[in-house]
Amino acid sequence: MKSKTAGVIRGLLNSIRAGFPRAGPEIIFEGDSEHNHITVLEHGDVRTMCFGPLAEESETSISLSNPLAPIFEYPGLMFMALVTGGRNREILMLGLGGGFIPRLFQEFLPEHNLTVVEIDPLVGEIASTYFYFQPGKNVELIYADGEEYLASLTPGRFDQIWLDAFNGNYIPPNLATDDFLQLCRNALPANGVLAQNLHQTRLASFRQQIRRTARFFGAVPLIFNGTRCANSVSLSYNIPETYNPTVKELVNLVKNFQTSVGPYNLLEEAKKKEKNPGFYL
Repeated sequence: MKSKTAGVIRGLLNSIRAGFPRAGPEIIFEGDSEHNHITVLEHGDVRTMCFGPLAEESETSISLSNPLAPIFEYPGLMFMALVTGGRNREILMLGLGGGFIPRLFQEFLPEHNLTVVEIDPLVGEIASTYFYFQPGKNVELIYADGEEYLASLTPGRFDQIWLDAFNGNYIPPNLATDDFLQLCRNALPANGVLAQNLHQTRLASFRQQIRRTARFFGAVPLIFNGTRCANSVSLSYNIPETYNPTVKELVNLVKNFQTSVGPYNLLEEAKKKEKNPGFYL
């Protein structure tokens, strides 16, 4: 999802289109689907998938020399859902992007099953062709509308739901509604977790999503903020009481789970807990 790297890439792309020397990124793919205008840029060792007509928003970046390097910060925050949730073996993720998080599941979380739902087949083709993603092992890829897929599920089907969908502007509108959140609750068991990759560049939309989620899950989400990006990850628990562990308690949970997922040190991610999430309400 959106990262501060988007601004850098956008500036470099604009330089190319203005006719300046090609010191910036090379466009290695550009095309349209029913849902997105997608550009793949390559700049030195870094390859990036962007959404939007001017490649405004970065979805995924990888290092060509080390494809599992942590270029984006927010995946490490998402993994805190596995640390703090009760049951965490069956995970549903809405939104594929370049498939970076699913690759981490394949490489470093073999006992956790990840089902990825992506609405846009072109995104899947690009993830495979340019970002080295292939479903298999413990990762299944399904092409479907996320809301419709949730509506088809039996109650409690998944232990956790991870929302990582983006349409080049913000969360797709149908994934930011009361109906959507009710479907999430239905698909989760007691103590299930809804993890949402949000960002605060559109603060009003961010606060609205936090307030809406709090109404359905009965408590202010547990929020982790990026230190190198505008992303925030909110974790909501399908329980009636507020869950607000201290950083020290989070560190102990990490030690009981595992201290890292590939390049992400979960002990460091635990320290990014928002001190006053109630501010957003």
